[in-house]
Amino acid sequence: MKSFKRGLLAVSSLMFVSTSALAAAPAPKTNPKLLGTRAIIACDAVEKSCGVASISFPAGISGLVPYGRPDVAVATMFYPSVDDAEAAIARTDAGDTAQAAVDYVFSVDPYADYRQLAVVKLKPDGTITVGQQTGAENSPQRCAVKGATFVVQANNQTTAEMCNVMAAGFQAARGSLPQRLLASLKLGARVGRDNNGERSGVIRVWTSENESTFYTKVLADAVVHSSRTALKDLDVEMNRYQAGIAAPYAADLIPLTAETAKTVKGALSKAGYYTGVVDGTWNDAAEQALSDFNWATLFFLKPTVVVNGQRKIDGPLVNFLRDADPKALIPGGE
Repeated sequence: MKSFKRGLLAVSSLMFVSTSALAAAPAPKTNPKLLGTRAIIACDAVEKSCGVASISFPAGISGLVPYGRPDVAVATMFYPSVDDAEAAIARTDAGDTAQAAVDYVFSVDPYADYRQLAVVKLKPDGTITVGQQTGAENSPQRCAVKGATFVVQANNQTTAEMCNVMAAGFQAARGSLPQRLLASLKLGARVGRDNNGERSGVIRVWTSENESTFYTKVLADAVVHSSRTALKDLDVEMNRYQAGIAAPYAADLIPLTAETAKTVKGALSKAGYYTGVVDGTWNDAAEQALSDFNWATLFFLKPTVVVNGQRKIDGPLVNFLRDADPKALIPGGE
């Protein structure tokens, strides 16, 4: 077993990547009892997006696990390392496949035995490569699944089956990349969790294609710390961000059913935009109320649209309205 002391002696022999070296692993005072994370890392060649969704116990994983940009996403876990993440990104920039980048980082990091690292790279030609390794001294409860466009990995979990369930959930999910990452996390929770409990999480997606890149390349950003309802809170925060900042995706359109119409009209009524009857019908007054809300609240207008004879509405927007505090939807309101 590679000890931390022996690892310290090896620091001086580390190979450099670009202009920076992989740094020493965690300080001895790091609390290993808190380690335990599950995550999905993925890219979408059509959306030109990459992202990470992760949930764990300790606060702060939003600054420890996900790294990336529109063409690459990285999750560094168990004993996370910013240097490993940056080195892996540098290697893919130099032409390595994602797996070659991960393999290289593990070959030069003296603490590789204590790492869990996943990289997904979207190349300029639209192809995607994936890479993953889990160190031998990682948690005995660990799993990993590589797909064509994604990696699922976990450690210190109640069941190794979680990785398979998360992978299948991602592949079966519909909608934009942020929505599919969220779906994967939710399905994983049906079969297991972090042994410490799941109290904090992050979903972060970067894109170069959405119209919102005029303002930001962050397509979705949700962060939750120390909450007993962390997964539910991630759902609320991600939809709030995606509805408010991102331009809509056709893949996120959902039918404007009677139940959905009632939910939207009810939220608009409570926020003061709609004064008519709150029922399952949709009329010009409801559309005008939605338009007034759009103009007062969102970066990109999201009216209902008719597709093949069926009226549809942006799914993240509906979720946003469903979960929002009505008073928070009123500009200048107290």
